[in-house]
Amino acid sequence: MTSRLGQRAEFSGLSKQRGAISLTFVMLLPVLLAVMSVAVFFSMYTQALVRAAQASDAASIACAYQQQGSNTMARKYLDYYRPMFVPDAVPTSSQMDAQNGCHVSTQYSFEPLMPEVLPAAAEGKKQVHASSDSTSRLVASVSSQPTEFSLVLDISGSMVKKLPQLKQIITDVIEDINSLNSQVRFSIVPFQTGVTVKDAPWYSKSLTKAKCVDGLSYTAGRWDPEKTVDDLDSPAATLSMHDVTPGPWLDRCSETATILPLTADLSQLKSYVAGLKTSGSSTASYQGLIWGVRTLTEKWQQEWLVEEQSAVKPAQRLVLFTDGKDSPRYPEFLNELIEADLCNVIQQELGIEMSFIGFGVDDSRLEQFRECAGRDDLVYDANNTADLEAYFRSALQLETSTRIVLGK
Repeated sequence: MTSRLGQRAEFSGLSKQRGAISLTFVMLLPVLLAVMSVAVFFSMYTQALVRAAQASDAASIACAYQQQGSNTMARKYLDYYRPMFVPDAVPTSSQMDAQNGCHVSTQYSFEPLMPEVLPAAAEGKKQVHASSDSTSRLVASVSSQPTEFSLVLDISGSMVKKLPQLKQIITDVIEDINSLNSQVRFSIVPFQTGVTVKDAPWYSKSLTKAKCVDGLSYTAGRWDPEKTVDDLDSPAATLSMHDVTPGPWLDRCSETATILPLTADLSQLKSYVAGLKTSGSSTASYQGLIWGVRTLTEKWQQEWLVEEQSAVKPAQRLVLFTDGKDSPRYPEFLNELIEADLCNVIQQELGIEMSFIGFGVDDSRLEQFRECAGRDDLVYDANNTADLEAYFRSALQLETSTRIVLGK
């Protein structure tokens, strides 16, 4: 009897405990659901935020690398990085501004699970946004070696319609080089039949007007190709140039387009280019070539009173541009100078790399340039303005390295 009463009492106690546990569970269930909902929400939000950052970074880097971008491209990255465990996430916005670096703004939106049990949830469903912004820039750095260019430019009468285009192209290239803050100097040698100097320190002190100068040397009154090559880097005092006057081989030269010695002042350079005008009707590219070299060599930089730019030996490059053959009166002069080893002396002994840009010239002229350059890739055959710009950019290209910087 007692035993049965005890069993009933124990059973009654267990029932009461079970009821208490059930009641406690029911009471805590909303709290547990809220905790679970908050944990799931933060997991979804964190994943969406991480994926938005990955999408914006990837899109901005791709834009910087290609130097162009579009919202279509950005949205492709948004689709690719769409959070796997947030099935309702959608790319709601993307913006790209390629001019100020490549700025990409991305956003994923999703609806949280069980929003009614979230602590701060409003009534009904609520959109949650995870956003990210990234900016990437392509940064170019120039080789530490300074570079000196001599631009030898045809300004004969045939260039009257082409010169404005040429001037704009050269100005644009100069501005791009200036933006790199590199150690670059330019000289400019305009030529037609002849080349002109004014206020040259190596010339007569009394010279105040523009004067034609002859780059050729003579023996017994006749021009001598071998002597011309030998005298290429000779000091001015050893050359007979003080009494140069136009003759049968030198019928005229420009009174305004004089040699501009090496300068690092790119503003001065652009102003000089803007003032170039065509002159004369004949062409003698060999005169421009000789005087272009004489703006680059160490001896002649001293003649021009040009100071050394740095202790590091600069890379030196000469670019000769023309739109035709040398005039019929002296078409073989350059060929004879090439046979006398002029081009090898310029490149091998003086260390000056030469490029030639022909604008609408014939095959024989291009072949003459190839023979002088010694390499086909240093001779450019331009037939339109787009070609001309591309070839000048290639000929004046500096050694650079590029890197992508993520962030402002």
